Amino acid sequence: MLRAQVRGMHTMRWMVRIVNCLAWSAILPLGAAPPARMCTAENYDVTIRPDLAKQRLYGEAKIRFHSRTDTDISAFELDAGGLLITSVAEGQSPQSFERDRGMLFVVLAKPLRPDEPRTITVQYQAGPAPGLKFFADQVYTSVTGDWMPYIDGPGERATLHLTIAAPADTRTAGSGQLTATRVSEGRSITEWQLDSPTEPFWFGFALGSFAENTSDADGVKLRVLGGGTQIFEPTAAAMHYLAERTGKRYPGQTYTQVFTHGDAIRSMAAGLTLLPESDAQALEAHPDNLWLLTNALAHQWYGMGIATKDWADLWLSEGVSAFLADAFLGQRLGKETYQREIQRCRQIYNQLRAEGKDRALSDTDWSTRQEADGQLPEYKGASFLYLVTVLVGDSAFWNGLRLYTNDQWGRAAASEDLQKAFDAVDTGNGSMGEKGGASSRKKLRKNGQKPLDSLFDLWVYGIPEGKPTKSR
Repeated sequence: MLRAQVRGMHTMRWMVRIVNCLAWSAILPLGAAPPARMCTAENYDVTIRPDLAKQRLYGEAKIRFHSRTDTDISAFELDAGGLLITSVAEGQSPQSFERDRGMLFVVLAKPLRPDEPRTITVQYQAGPAPGLKFFADQVYTSVTGDWMPYIDGPGERATLHLTIAAPADTRTAGSGQLTATRVSEGRSITEWQLDSPTEPFWFGFALGSFAENTSDADGVKLRVLGGGTQIFEPTAAAMHYLAERTGKRYPGQTYTQVFTHGDAIRSMAAGLTLLPESDAQALEAHPDNLWLLTNALAHQWYGMGIATKDWADLWLSEGVSAFLADAFLGQRLGKETYQREIQRCRQIYNQLRAEGKDRALSDTDWSTRQEADGQLPEYKGASFLYLVTVLVGDSAFWNGLRLYTNDQWGRAAASEDLQKAFDAVDTGNGSMGEKGGASSRKKLRKNGQKPLDSLFDLWVYGIPEGKPTKSR
């Protein structure tokens, strides 16, 4: 009997993998990045009840999904980290499932037809994990799979309804707009709604015995949990600067910064940012230490306002946000500070090169988001954008960024979209940041190249000089 059960579990796992391979092998080119999953989620309706004393989170996730293929599907997989899955059901019908190395494999009792929306309900528990931090008086998340099951993959976008049943004496923040509050059975219930389809990577929450302060910045409610009122002025200034430089106002009604125990640094969907409480304390002693605060805020524009089409172009979020933080400090504190921040980015990038970790910014040689992410997209991306300002001039650079932001707002972008925006502006009118830029542009034009072709080819696409340029 035991052998039959084990054989059945192995069959279930391989069923999912074989079906995945067969469905995609005919259309996936050799050397390409991993394909999107066979199923995609439309909406997550998640209810969680954290227990701080027991360091446990009890959850239920209703996942509405449909097929990406034109054939019936009998099984699919979810990312579930170290979650303890207690049941999977569709309506009242239990579904077979198996856990294997961070994945949840589900075999559907009724095959999924093409374009047929279905909903399964997953009951689960979670304990302390790298992306789910418990303390005696707070809990927060930084890795989606450590607190809820979801479908991870390039191009995944879904809406979220999150209900948090928290201890009555705590403050709560979640991804989405707060839509309802109530008290039930001694717990404070809050509901959060995220209506814009968003990569689940950005989903998260925090709750704890935080002191709360609020303020207003140009009609946006600023909410600080665990930090003092000294946070408001630089946040409002950074928000105003980003709106001016990008041509887009902050994309939300509320912006919440939660200063937590530990070393959390995390931007999340719909105006939620986690920062270490030590950063709030440091701001009291060093009020100009604003890079981390601004970088996190900039992700609400580049990461949430504009997503990336897949993980190959994470630098459009990480690098652009880092460069904007550098530029804001330059505007606020002076040119020397700007140059110092740019030099810091270049030093970190050069160290990564010395360690053999360099790669093209738009790179597909990865299999997970973690491999695609890291310091390189951030610091090489910021260094590259500085070179763009040198080549085209400050005026043309900001005009190009505004054009890109306006064209791609609410969409998912690729590196080619940013390049097209810079190409579209009249770079000949830009005032050069360094001597020699104008003559470089003239040489490129004589050679039949657009001004930024060689720079994008080398830094973004990894095409050596003299090789055929990337087709756009």
